[in-house]
Amino acid sequence: MLRAIIVDDEILVRATLEKMVDWAAEGFQLAGCYANGQAALEAMERCPADLVFTDIKMPVCSGLEFIDGVHALGLAPHIVVLSAFDEFPLVKQAFKKGAADYVLKQEIVPARMLELVREARAALCAGGDAPAPAPGAAPLRDTNAILQDVIFHNALPGELPGLEQGYVVACFFLDEIYREMARLGTDVNATLTQPLTKLVMQMPQFRSTDGFYSFDMSRHFLFYSLAQPGRTVEKARTFLAQVQRAWKNYMNISCTVGMAAPHAEPETSFYTVLEQAETNTTLRYVLGPGRIYDESYYPQFDPVTALRQAKSCMPFIRAVMEADFAQVEQYKNELVGYMQDLPLEQGQSLALLYLYNLYYEMGFYDMQVAYKLGLDHRLYQRLRAIETQRDLVIYFTSVLRRIMEYFESNYDQQFPDPVLRAKRFLDDSYMRADLTLGEVAQRSGYNEKYFCTLFKKRFDVSYSDYLTGLRIAAARELLEKTNMRMYEVCDAVGYNSVEHFLRTFKRATGQTPLQYRKENVKKHQ
Repeated sequence: MLRAIIVDDEILVRATLEKMVDWAAEGFQLAGCYANGQAALEAMERCPADLVFTDIKMPVCSGLEFIDGVHALGLAPHIVVLSAFDEFPLVKQAFKKGAADYVLKQEIVPARMLELVREARAALCAGGDAPAPAPGAAPLRDTNAILQDVIFHNALPGELPGLEQGYVVACFFLDEIYREMARLGTDVNATLTQPLTKLVMQMPQFRSTDGFYSFDMSRHFLFYSLAQPGRTVEKARTFLAQVQRAWKNYMNISCTVGMAAPHAEPETSFYTVLEQAETNTTLRYVLGPGRIYDESYYPQFDPVTALRQAKSCMPFIRAVMEADFAQVEQYKNELVGYMQDLPLEQGQSLALLYLYNLYYEMGFYDMQVAYKLGLDHRLYQRLRAIETQRDLVIYFTSVLRRIMEYFESNYDQQFPDPVLRAKRFLDDSYMRADLTLGEVAQRSGYNEKYFCTLFKKRFDVSYSDYLTGLRIAAARELLEKTNMRMYEVCDAVGYNSVEHFLRTFKRATGQTPLQYRKENVKKHQ
């Protein structure tokens, strides 16, 4: 049986921890409780312990001195540090000295203690995580920089260490960060991004094969490699929860986490996993902020399926965000009619689909707007609690009105979204045969690869397919309504090769341009 000890100068804390866990049931013998580090060291010298809970500030011998003494004895137990809110600088030193975890004394409840004990047992039985690099060791390969390059398509995913052995990608979305800006000041990098990053990298579970990158003020990405011995997806989830707690406890920053892992072929599915992790954070709109979301929540609401159905919602959503009251009224009347005719549960699902996609789309313009407006972030529970179609319509209408009023007064309608700005340039320039992807991407400020990724995510169609669609639609109209020759049509819609135009047109429509013209001229006669 594994041995555990408790080291704390407060008798109440020692007594609480002693009684809070059924130690024997969890595979431990509670070998002793000590009032200071010196007494605990003397006991450890006689009979080493496998698990240690130790306070930081104690008389005679502090927690940090105790950890040094343990290592001087040649021992390497699983150490959990007990701390108060104002002691994080000391906790960081404990991490550097080899502590495995920490817990705030204000957080000590049976469920949390049981979690810590079970995590310790799993780590001890698995032989523990790989040791942290020794102080003064040569710097290891910077996975953070590689992750940044991979996200921006400036490096291949295969450059991430241990990729083929599996990984977890997490996206941290900072909830209501706009509320904190007054205290954080204008230098967000120094007051927010750097401290958040340091907190992650100073945690003992963070390894050289892991990577962390702050994409922007609201979104931060973690690459958690499963190449390390004993690592699992569940251990990744535990680590993400520890990051959440550290950010909340020491920075007063709350976040929602989306996590995802490849089901197969980890080498080729990185971008799919990355997108799924970010998409999972949008479950905050439906089920509430502050949780760690993965596919296990999909039975309640599947965001991937909802986003695939977004095309049917987009005309309505764009009208809402452009504050086009006449258009919205027309769409809304149709939607309300459907909701009133459908059984209540189906009407609730329809409202949820539209509101989720509306919240999602608003995030491209201002990631915090749903929070700023005080919109409901538990849409699933809110809608399911509605008992009549009439109340459903009232709620749906009131949300729309609030959003429209915001965009009417705050929304800069002249291309606020860089990807939308590039798309509108493409809409106006597709007929140019000399138009290049680089020229279009430049309008967004992104490189070509990353622009194509964002374009596909934003509009659910690839850049090349969208451009082809524009040109073929224009060609159809010219074939139907003019007598232009084929080479003239080809030139008018942006192709500099008639042969290429003919092949593309037939692939898109199933007919040659001549067949299409004959068939459609007959229809219009």
